[in-house]
Amino acid sequence: MIIIPEQYVINVLYENVYKISYNKYTKTYNGCCPICKEGGSWGKKKRFYYIPNKELAYCHNCGYSKKALTFITEVTNKPLHTIVNDIKGFDVEILPIEEPKEVKKVIDKSLPEDCINLSDISQIEYYKDNTTVKLALQLIKDRKLDKGVNKPKTFYLSLKDPVHKNRLILPFYDENDDIIFYQSRGLTKKDLFERPKYLSKVGAERSLYGMQNINSDLDNVFIFEGPIDSYFVENGLATCGITEKSNKMFTTLQLQQINKLNLYEKIYVLDNQYCDKAALSKSIILADNNEKVFIWPKELKQFKDFNDICVAGNKDKIKPEFILKNTHSGLKAKLLLTDIKNNS
Repeated sequence: MIIIPEQYVINVLYENVYKISYNKYTKTYNGCCPICKEGGSWGKKKRFYYIPNKELAYCHNCGYSKKALTFITEVTNKPLHTIVNDIKGFDVEILPIEEPKEVKKVIDKSLPEDCINLSDISQIEYYKDNTTVKLALQLIKDRKLDKGVNKPKTFYLSLKDPVHKNRLILPFYDENDDIIFYQSRGLTKKDLFERPKYLSKVGAERSLYGMQNINSDLDNVFIFEGPIDSYFVENGLATCGITEKSNKMFTTLQLQQINKLNLYEKIYVLDNQYCDKAALSKSIILADNNEKVFIWPKELKQFKDFNDICVAGNKDKIKPEFILKNTHSGLKAKLLLTDIKNNS
């Protein structure tokens, strides 16, 4: 392994990257990409970044993503032994040479091609003045989406996709941690006025959210409609909506996934039945099918869903004990739901 002195990397950057500059706030270097030359934007846009604390060179234009040593060999065309000789003048220990491992760039074809990774510092820095990016980051902060115990690894934002443009992308993973589905959530007032708040991936069968986070040490899984509510409950799953047709409440894929959960007690947690007539109707159907249903306590009827509770109470999670305490099935569930229906 070769330990590359930071000053040596900086020297290489200033010798080989056009318009390179340092941002003291983000502690990153930014310039024009020496790999792709940024096409017609060469010299106009600076989409190349070097992140010292990760020793990572990254270009948002071409997707280049390499560790420092690999970047140096490629941009200078110097062999490893020459680089070793170059850095001998620096106060650093030279360990036995090991070929650098390439940083794998994740290009997930299950997402819109233009997606911005909202956990990537370099991408956020590049789009820091974009209004939609600001809206997405503010929503994540305000709704505590990045704090939930069952949150996804990251969030994305689509800027160009014909269906999901300017919408927050909520990824769904399978048991192998691969993205197999997504929903998008509207951000702008115009979009929320003209279209549904949530849209699903076009041409794809709905999956369950949360399969990658199942904790086998727990006895229960909690099935929500919307993924955002499930972020705040361990072993929370989400369906992207449940139809009111009792024989077609789930997709074929979801039924296959649910059947894998036979070792767990399944509890359905819908939006507040006091203020959501559709949730009440679906809860009654689930109770008729002898499923276990969470029934909202009357003292919480001012909250629409679990995300509302967490935002209002500054919580990162809802304890399973609270859900279990208010879960009912059979005749008891039907009586409680009928009472809500008659008094709301």
